Amino acid sequence: MVGRLLVGHPRSLLALAWELLSSAGMKTWSVVALGCWLLAGCSGPDFDENRAKWRADRPEEYVISICGTGIAPGCTLAAVSGDTVVAAAHSGFVAPHSDWTFVEAPEQADPVEALFDRAERESESCELRNIRFDDRYGYVADYYHNCGTEGSGEEVTCFQADTSDVTRCAE
Repeated sequence: MVGRLLVGHPRSLLALAWELLSSAGMKTWSVVALGCWLLAGCSGPDFDENRAKWRADRPEEYVISICGTGIAPGCTLAAVSGDTVVAAAHSGFVAPHSDWTFVEAPEQADPVEALFDRAERESESCELRNIRFDDRYGYVADYYHNCGTEGSGEEVTCFQADTSDVTRCAE
């Protein structure tokens, strides 16, 4: 059957895929996979696991740029040293970032922790369509929610570890 896929066949690919999935071996595998999925639960993305990874591997200093997607454009830029945001800026546009407006004495929460909170909180009232976590640090790399007729999300457009030099992500 796979050979027919490789050399072409007049039947549709959907019919061939159904034939493959209907084979005895695939039926067994499908039942096992379904059982594992059900036992693991249908809770969606594991925010707790990735938040723990972030807290364990978080760099002492970092710079991050986060841009809104969907109906919420605009970007924020923050430099963090220790547990303190040492510089922060906002841009009304996604790109280019030549219009940053800096805040002299930013008093804000850790931007990555706040990003976790927004992605998780919005997923309670809207349909979470997409989420991706950073492989190295576990932070929310991007997410997108569908809230009826409109959707929104955020994307980390720049992350620089081991620096608090805000210019590393300001371009």
